[in-house]
Amino acid sequence: MSETIINRANSKIGASDFVKLTQLHLDYEWLTYEPEALFELWCLSENNEQQDLIEHLIKNFSFINGRNLNESSRTLSSHIESEWDLKPNNTFLVATCGDAKPDGSQSIIQVLKNKFSVNWKESNFFNSLPIGANEIPDNSNIVLVDDFIGTGDTISRKLKYVNETIEKRELQNVTVRIISLAAMEFSKDILNNLKVDYYSVYWLKKGINELIEEAGRESATQSMVELENKLQKRYQGKKLPNFGYKGSEALYALEANNIPNNVFPIFWWPFYKGGHLRKTFFSRI
Repeated sequence: MSETIINRANSKIGASDFVKLTQLHLDYEWLTYEPEALFELWCLSENNEQQDLIEHLIKNFSFINGRNLNESSRTLSSHIESEWDLKPNNTFLVATCGDAKPDGSQSIIQVLKNKFSVNWKESNFFNSLPIGANEIPDNSNIVLVDDFIGTGDTISRKLKYVNETIEKRELQNVTVRIISLAAMEFSKDILNNLKVDYYSVYWLKKGINELIEEAGRESATQSMVELENKLQKRYQGKKLPNFGYKGSEALYALEANNIPNNVFPIFWWPFYKGGHLRKTFFSRI
């Protein structure tokens, strides 16, 4: 670790810190993917309260690795076939990707393809929302597939597009449902208003305002404000999303995928105040 990184906080890593960080590395394998990131984040802290918050967030972080994804995909396919009783002759799974840029929903579609019973075919799956919405026939079930639902804003727009396309094409007897690998618990308020069936494998709580007891929330909130104040407010036209997009306070990542901007930026925002590059656990393009 360079001296430049160590001195970004007033305090330096001591023996007790080293023991604690080593134990975190041992307990949470995903931390070892970018081993310097934990030490650098720890050095961002100025006091015990900030360090306690960092430790709390790491311990409650949902990191979905390849094995988790494989198991979760089987859970999704089972829900579609068994719980919703949907059949391959009139069911189409459609990734919510809306343009030429790849996104996480396409990753889920790809993994899902071989998790269904033998009668399902490649024609049951679309990796583009516009193509799927414009090709499905009458008397169909559409299952919109997403990797992560944060505030619910994006999936609401996707559903609106599908419904408008169905109406424009004058399709009859089409039912739309939604599945996601993970979703924020608070998004249920919006999802319930969509008036469609939905399902997610993982339901996630806000890292501070739902996972910390009320007596400790004010202190934890102040600690996060202090940590985020050390990050650059903008880069490449992007504004620092304090506490995650619209205050989502998400603690979630899918291995080898773009991290959602709903996640606390201390885990992925690439620059310190002043423009110095940070070593982070995750990245986002």
